[in-house]
Amino acid sequence: MAVKINLEKYGVRKKGFLGFSYTTYFFNAFVPIFRLDLKGFIILLAIWLASKGFINIIGYLPIDWGNNPIYINLLKSLLNMKLRNIVTYIILTAIILFVISSLIWILIGIWYNKYYIKRLLDEGYSPVENDNYSLALLKEYGYLEYTEDEKNNDEKMELYKNIVIIVKKDERIKLYVFLAYFIFIIIIFTFIAYTFIYVITNYLNDITLIEFLQKIEN
Repeated sequence: MAVKINLEKYGVRKKGFLGFSYTTYFFNAFVPIFRLDLKGFIILLAIWLASKGFINIIGYLPIDWGNNPIYINLLKSLLNMKLRNIVTYIILTAIILFVISSLIWILIGIWYNKYYIKRLLDEGYSPVENDNYSLALLKEYGYLEYTEDEKNNDEKMELYKNIVIIVKKDERIKLYVFLAYFIFIIIIFTFIAYTFIYVITNYLNDITLIEFLQKIEN
């Protein structure tokens, strides 16, 4: 979760979000839906479709795979390939897709909250009166400028500084958890890859996919 702040316009309040959007990384285009952000939803949906959505929907396309010559020729090629090569390609493809998708959505997670809160501010939303928490963070993240009165008010600046210190400490904890998630995924990928390669190298040798399927049937 990013840092939440309150913004108001003509008595209508909305939540603003500062910092990296972890929810956008994990839930992609669903995040703008819950924020009632139609523009953001359209942008993130387009990115999702371009980056990985086509993989999820290809199975629902009205294609007769059984009579598709491209699919049949591909299947024939796979049947005659060494099983260890197929597994290696699958593992490498999965790793590459995960890395690319992760990089894309990390960048989107960095960008989306900036885009969203800047739009709210441009539309006339502003911090609630005397909301020092929201003011301190908006100024720290560069969305608002410090006024001369604030700069000359040591007590106010000290208050802002303490708020920022506490928030940044919480953000570091979130970052550590996020990094732990990536380390866990890498360990799982490594374990699965090692297991498959070990089994294929030591038990299946140079067997082809069709030979492997025939072995199973027998």
